[in-house]
Amino acid sequence: MSYTIALAQCTSLPDISQNLVTAEKFIAEAQKEGASLIVFPEYFMYPCTGDTASYTAHAQPVDGPFVLCMKELAVKYNIWLLFGMNEKSSDVHEKKCYNTLVILDSGGIIRGTYQKTHLFDAFDWQESGHTLAGNSLFLPIATPFGRLGLGTCYDLRFPEVALHAALQGAELLIYPSAWVDGPLKALQWKTLISARAIENGITVIGCSQYAKDTFIGQSFACDPFGNTLAEGGPQNELLLVPVTPGLTRDAHSRIPSLVNRRTDLY
Repeated sequence: MSYTIALAQCTSLPDISQNLVTAEKFIAEAQKEGASLIVFPEYFMYPCTGDTASYTAHAQPVDGPFVLCMKELAVKYNIWLLFGMNEKSSDVHEKKCYNTLVILDSGGIIRGTYQKTHLFDAFDWQESGHTLAGNSLFLPIATPFGRLGLGTCYDLRFPEVALHAALQGAELLIYPSAWVDGPLKALQWKTLISARAIENGITVIGCSQYAKDTFIGQSFACDPFGNTLAEGGPQNELLLVPVTPGLTRDAHSRIPSLVNRRTDLY
């Protein structure tokens, strides 16, 4: 059976209320298209660009007003939601925040959260200067559209994250991202998504925020055999990804690379 996953490739603004307006616009469109899940990018609640002090100052707890509003939208439109937010630390003396993903089911229930583990200290960015690293990988969860694993942006460059998800039975792995623009960055993004899909025999989806000259957009999805399922441009748009969980079983049957690993050697 095939399902549709929508990708809200959009620009986050330094106005949380306006981002909620954007969320409802995309959610309503995704519902009309029959999507089971809509994915919003990393940093969706509040952008993280030059003004990192503002980013950390606007952090909220997972039980705060932004997530509450997203829960209401999930129920209103009867759809699963996945989005990024700047999560406030429970330590009142901590000035940094977490870069967190939240997944809600269609009843508005939080089915999982993930605090980004690999911080983007590369290409002249220093995410660790304002963000706390999470200390555990996401354990895949059962959903109507397949067993789902999660990673965030820079996590894509670490194959262990995808391997962990695959070994835990993931059929689908999604990376909400704000992939930074630059020479060959779009090529690297699409190549890494394809590699994670093919080497693990799972469908991999990357939903990247778009911000001119900052984040590339160009969301991309690849099935276990290397087929492109969706490809966005450098713009704000809604993309639809057809997902067939059974492809994972087929891929693992034909290419049992997870079973063939030489764990005695590495």
